[in-house]
Amino acid sequence: MKNRLIGLREKLFASSFYKNAPRPVRWIIGSLSNNLGYKLLSLLLAILLWNYVIATNTSITRTKAIYNLTGTVSGLSTLSENKLALSQSPEEALSGITVTVEAPQADYSKVSADNVQVALDLSNVRATGTQEVPLRATTSYGRVRNISPETLTLTFEKLDSRNVAVNSVIEGDSDGYWYSVSRSNPSILTISGAASVVQSITSARVVADVRGMTDSTVTARPYVLLDAAGQVIPQDMLNCSTSSISVSVDIYPCRDIPVSNDLESIITGAPAEGYEVQSVTIQPQSIQVAAEQDLLDSLDQLVIEPVSVEGASQSFSAKSTVTQLSDFKNVSSEQVYVNVAIAEEQVTAYVDNVKVLFTGKAENLIASYDELGVEVTGPRSAVARLAEEGVTVTVDLSGLDEGYYILSPRIDEQAYEGFTIMCEAASVTLTDITYDEDADEVIDIGALTEEE
Repeated sequence: MKNRLIGLREKLFASSFYKNAPRPVRWIIGSLSNNLGYKLLSLLLAILLWNYVIATNTSITRTKAIYNLTGTVSGLSTLSENKLALSQSPEEALSGITVTVEAPQADYSKVSADNVQVALDLSNVRATGTQEVPLRATTSYGRVRNISPETLTLTFEKLDSRNVAVNSVIEGDSDGYWYSVSRSNPSILTISGAASVVQSITSARVVADVRGMTDSTVTARPYVLLDAAGQVIPQDMLNCSTSSISVSVDIYPCRDIPVSNDLESIITGAPAEGYEVQSVTIQPQSIQVAAEQDLLDSLDQLVIEPVSVEGASQSFSAKSTVTQLSDFKNVSSEQVYVNVAIAEEQVTAYVDNVKVLFTGKAENLIASYDELGVEVTGPRSAVARLAEEGVTVTVDLSGLDEGYYILSPRIDEQAYEGFTIMCEAASVTLTDITYDEDADEVIDIGALTEEE
């Protein structure tokens, strides 16, 4: 090694650079070339010593700014003990914070966002209202020189609490299945926080998603808090008795099944004497039933509890219930309305008190007819009344001359609404009375009435 250094020195002195260099430069080169190995070693030792001094002397420091830090909140339990609460979450204000750290030169490179913590300490708040609360920062290396912002403007209210009901909502249901929330655990939530926020809460809503499900299920779901307008209230600064709700959902197949309209199974008893049941209608005519699949497959129709018509003399409506309810998981309507139409019995009677009116008769003719009768069908009392009062029919004689005729009488349907009347054919004889051979004179037909 020594011979190599000597050879290097001789080459340097023999070089044109050394020979042409000014005298002072040649003197510096000559001085440095003496004991070059020791001098290089000394330089190395000096560098190592300097690094040791920097590492052990904490008075040598540098500052470093850490940006976009996110702070945390502490002292919430103490705030609650003081019967106080934040009206709004400081989460947004606790983002984008800048902290300047002064650290020893040896630790400068270690300072980062991972080891600088920013906290908002609420344990010293003692009164309601808007206040400036300082931010605190700590680090594992060096010390914090500055925080930006230094404080946050926050509003504090009295701590309040209330119980709210849980409303369960089913989403994703499929046709052909019935869904029902059988239980929510808990069904009541206790919420505490700032008075103005707590008093605005009206309910909690939990959504049970049953998409694609065909069997009953139990699931734990998150919930939201709602105000009277249905708007979601953030839970950040609220203390809730639970973070999730267990929802039990019953799921069964279902289908629409018609209600039996068989009179023998719908009504019992007999109406008043002289009255009869004309018709019975049921509303609704079909009901959706949820049950085990085997039971659904065995049902063709639903049977209701019969309605009594005993002694009834007028139409009425009554409520009835579907039987076999204990075997059903759900029915769309447990009750049906039975509409019973009751009227007098329909009877048929022969009425011989018939008055005949003629229309269209020529002035020179008189009409005579054989007595006739009519067959009347209608309510019993009305038919009896009609038999006593009689029936009037009309026979049209338009265009007929003297002679004997079999004619069909006409009945005024409006005058006898509610009756069915069948009339015998009328035997009518028309006689010309304009000239009487025995009297050898003309008869004044204007003096004859229609009855004559």
